[in-house]
Amino acid sequence: MTAQTKPPSEPGARGAGRAQPVPSGVPLPPWIAAPARRRRRSPRPPLSRGQIVEAALAIIDRDGVAGFSLRRLAEALGVTPMSMYWHVRDKDELLEFVGHAVLEEVELPSPRGDWREQLRDVHRAMFQGFLRHPNTGDILIGRARYGPAGIALFERILAILLDAGFTPEAAFDAYQSLYLFALGSMATSSRSPEFREAQREGVEYLGSLPSDRFAAIRAVVPVIGRRSIDAQFEVGLDIQIAGIEARLHA
Repeated sequence: MTAQTKPPSEPGARGAGRAQPVPSGVPLPPWIAAPARRRRRSPRPPLSRGQIVEAALAIIDRDGVAGFSLRRLAEALGVTPMSMYWHVRDKDELLEFVGHAVLEEVELPSPRGDWREQLRDVHRAMFQGFLRHPNTGDILIGRARYGPAGIALFERILAILLDAGFTPEAAFDAYQSLYLFALGSMATSSRSPEFREAQREGVEYLGSLPSDRFAAIRAVVPVIGRRSIDAQFEVGLDIQIAGIEARLHA
């Protein structure tokens, strides 16, 4: 029997499924050429806790704590929300770190003068630091006080009071009173157009109250809002320290 000649293989049959080299000089189809022209992305720099905290504080400064979320933070950083859990346990811990950062910005002055003047200097520095981030009051009243900067501030104020002769109980009471006063001053420090309009309307309303029923209010209406933020803080600080001094000599 005469051997039959084996027919030639169909194009592409031999080695089917294996990538074939592209002959030189033959352009690729456009649906292949387009991906080949893409630039490789530069590797994203690693995310750090410091970057996360800085970006979170920027959002809170702009929109308040109520306007902050991990999703918005992730969008601002260009990452997925899950990537931040490598650096913080949850939102509460992140807010605590934000409070640490705010307190770290407080520049404690060198001691000068007597205990009264030292308290004034420290709380002026605190107030100026707080004013840079007025939306963080709710954070600073919580566990943020127990970060490194908060502990250093706590020690400094208590040392001033104890060295002045206050008992530990009286020293802590004075510290707490001054700290809450500084936070309260920060919380009411807004001088936005909306705030000024609300204050104007409020004072106008108080001035319209019947003087026979609200004589005390009508008496002080003319002096409401006459001081700047800093001037009002200084008056309140003097009142606080005078009250603290009275307890020392009681």
